[in-house]
Amino acid sequence: MKSLMAVTSFGFGLFLFINATTTMYHGPALVLDVNQDKIFMEQDMDVPVPVASISKLMTEYILFEYIESGELNWADSVKVSKEAAEKEGVRVNISEGDRISVHDLYMSMLLPSANNATAAVAEHIAGSETIFTERMNEKAQELGLLHSRFVNSTGLTEARGESNVMSARDVATLAHALITEYPQVLKDTSKPSYVLEHFNERIQTTNHMLTKPGLAFEGLDGLKTGFTDAAGYCFVGTAEREGQRYITVVLGTPHFDSRFVETQKLMSMAFNEMYIPSLDASIVTLKEARHTLWN
Repeated sequence: MKSLMAVTSFGFGLFLFINATTTMYHGPALVLDVNQDKIFMEQDMDVPVPVASISKLMTEYILFEYIESGELNWADSVKVSKEAAEKEGVRVNISEGDRISVHDLYMSMLLPSANNATAAVAEHIAGSETIFTERMNEKAQELGLLHSRFVNSTGLTEARGESNVMSARDVATLAHALITEYPQVLKDTSKPSYVLEHFNERIQTTNHMLTKPGLAFEGLDGLKTGFTDAAGYCFVGTAEREGQRYITVVLGTPHFDSRFVETQKLMSMAFNEMYIPSLDASIVTLKEARHTLWN
């Protein structure tokens, strides 16, 4: 097992290590103190790895840019293409030719991490997912994400085997930008479920820290899950208590709920409290596993 080390700076360059360790899994991980803009702990934070639906943080960020500029409105109607409707993995109940509001697609991207909704947003903004992906890579450069490369808007593994890759540091940087520039996202990611206007159908979050008592953490209000065979089980968490906020990143954990258990450990250390494992923290029913297979 590796030990997660605490560091005192969020910038690139030299780091001063302090005496704070914990037993962790072997994947990249990081804790960011949002208030001080400093990395609190890290493990292999600059190693680029597949990140699956964590990629949707970038899609969300670009969507918010378009909303803020007035180029898009939440109530705008989006016509769903055949290509978007047929995306594999998790989907919401939309078909080719359906017209869905930007807001319904956004919530479908946030909570169940629907790939067809995400692709529909990308196509609506840029005209095609390919052009939107170019914008994702441009924005990554603008944000200083040095170890990130996007091949699609969803995080799915391409037929030729390519995946979106990011480092834990890049993920934390992107998450920090998203929640500080567009804090509305936290009001939405903190919802365990939401009723879509188009279908009058309730969608559920894939974030079990909001829905399973054994995985809960006080103050946690986001942010994004991800899973593919290439990426493993990933989670970006964020929590705030008494004005202090942290972002955690865990990438490539081996089991369905292990990403949330590792997040509990990191958050407990960040907020200086004892981590006490829950007896039911790792219990996932077959139905749950099937429902969230790609997240």
